[in-house]
Amino acid sequence: MSKRNKAAERAARAAALKAEQERKERQKRIAMIAAVVVGIVVVIGGGFLIQNLRDSTGEAATPPAGVVDDYGVMVGDASAPTTITIYEDFQCPICAQLESEVGDDLNAAIDAGKVQVDYRMVSFLDRASGNEYSSRAMNAAAVVLDTSGADAFKSFHDELFANQPEEGTDGPEDDELIADAVTAGADESAVRTAIEDKSFDQWIKNATEQMSVDGVNGTPTVFVDGEAAGATLPEAVEAIRNAIE
Repeated sequence: MSKRNKAAERAARAAALKAEQERKERQKRIAMIAAVVVGIVVVIGGGFLIQNLRDSTGEAATPPAGVVDDYGVMVGDASAPTTITIYEDFQCPICAQLESEVGDDLNAAIDAGKVQVDYRMVSFLDRASGNEYSSRAMNAAAVVLDTSGADAFKSFHDELFANQPEEGTDGPEDDELIADAVTAGADESAVRTAIEDKSFDQWIKNATEQMSVDGVNGTPTVFVDGEAAGATLPEAVEAIRNAIE
């Protein structure tokens, strides 16, 4: 091989090596940018987004008996002229405040046939307790609905908010949830195993993911006849009170 040919071959190998190095550098930069973007999204989104990403499994789940449209728990007369939709987490302190502000009036309006309430339970606050109370409470409420119907569910729902644990503390253990379920009208033999085994765990994850799909970014979020009822607790309280007058 001539010196000229050898020089051309060396140049070709050098060019190929340089191209391969540049390709690897581009891939590395893309990976670094992607990692930074994900980090920014997580920081901006906060706890809800972190939970949503972790739970986005896409697995199918059988909802509790009595659920409407896969995730809604309807309480009240279906012919009521007004429907109020509430997204809530049993560990959410602002949800408990909303319940404290309007719960009694809302119950009276339900009994009077003025409104039907579509409860949309979600769980993204397990990190706020030491024993995953948010999802455990939601599972227990789903079990009560599944075994004992909407009236028992509503009674249990109200009890959970009335006795909501402080953030950073452990919530009630399973035996206490089971006792409250029995007080609400459930049969212990029908609910114990399902509460202890967290039988609706996947449905809980899917319901929480669906909240994000619905464009809802936090709890409590309230809609009156499909219309958003404001971005603050006072606005939500006022909207509910106006709806039930």
